[in-house]
Amino acid sequence: MAGSSGILFLNPRAGSFSEADEAVLRGRAGELGLRIVELTPAADVRSVLRTALDAGLRNFVVAGGDGTIHNLAQTLVGTDGILGIVPIGTVNHMARDLQIPADWHTALEIAVHGEIRQIDTGRVNEIHFLNSVIVGIYPTIAEYRERFRSTHSKWRAYLRALRPAVRQFRHISLVIEMRDRVETIRTQLFVVAVNSYNLTQAGLVALKNSLDDGRLTIYTFGFMSRWQFVRAAAKFFRGKVEQVDGFRRVRTEVLRIDAASPVIRVAVDGEVRSLAPPLQISAVPASLLVRVPRS
Repeated sequence: MAGSSGILFLNPRAGSFSEADEAVLRGRAGELGLRIVELTPAADVRSVLRTALDAGLRNFVVAGGDGTIHNLAQTLVGTDGILGIVPIGTVNHMARDLQIPADWHTALEIAVHGEIRQIDTGRVNEIHFLNSVIVGIYPTIAEYRERFRSTHSKWRAYLRALRPAVRQFRHISLVIEMRDRVETIRTQLFVVAVNSYNLTQAGLVALKNSLDDGRLTIYTFGFMSRWQFVRAAAKFFRGKVEQVDGFRRVRTEVLRIDAASPVIRVAVDGEVRSLAPPLQISAVPASLLVRVPRS
C-alpha cells in the first residue's frame, strides 16, 4: 500500500472499453498514484477494500458499470472511503446522476480531484442499493437479458428480453406496510427508488431529481393487460408515464414488503436476487462519499 494514493478497481469486461483505452488508462492511473486491482471472478473486492480502509486509504476509483459500482458500495457505505467513478459500462446510471461525463479521461480526473459530496443510499434487508429495488416483470426481463448478452449488445439484449417477459407477464401480490398505512396490491411492476426520478424527461434512463433528500420513492401501477403495459412503457420513453391510469407515487423513509411466496424475485440496482420476505427497505441518508465535478 506504500506510495499509493488510492486504488483503481478496473473491470476490463465493461461494455464500452477497448484494449487501447485500457492501456492508456493504466498508464494515467499510475501517474495519479493509483494502484490497479483488476476485477476478475476470483477477486475478493470486500477484503481489498477493508484492508485498504484499515490502512487509512480513502480514495477508491471504479472503472466499470453500474453493477461494479454497486458491488464496491456494499463495503464503502458508512465509511470515510470516497468513491470516484469512471463510467465505462453500458447504461452508467450512477454516473449520469452525478453528472460525470462519458469521456473516461475527464471522468478519471474528476474521480481523483473532484469535489467530495455525500449522497443517500438505500438498504433492502442487508443489501445496500444506489438506484432502485424492483419487483414484478423487470427481474424477468433482466434474467432474459443476461441469456442474450453473449450474442447481443446490452440494449439489443434488453429488447430481445422484452418479448418472452411480456409473453409470461406474471403479476405479483404484495402486502405493503408503511408508517401510516398497510395495503395489498396486485401489480406487474413495483419500484422503490433512492430519492426520486424526473419522469418528465424523454429517453431510456430517468435521472434523479435529488441525491440527498433522505427519502425513498415508491412507483407502482394498477393491474394491467399486456397491451396496457406496452402503452405504459411507450409513455415512459416519451416522458409521460405519469399520465398512465393507475400510476402512483409515494414518498417514505421506510417500508416493509411481504408476500405469500417463500422468495421474492427482486432486481437490486439491476442485479436479480431471490430474497426471502419480508423485505425491510429503508433510506440511509448521507451514507456514501463520492467525487463529482467541481461547482
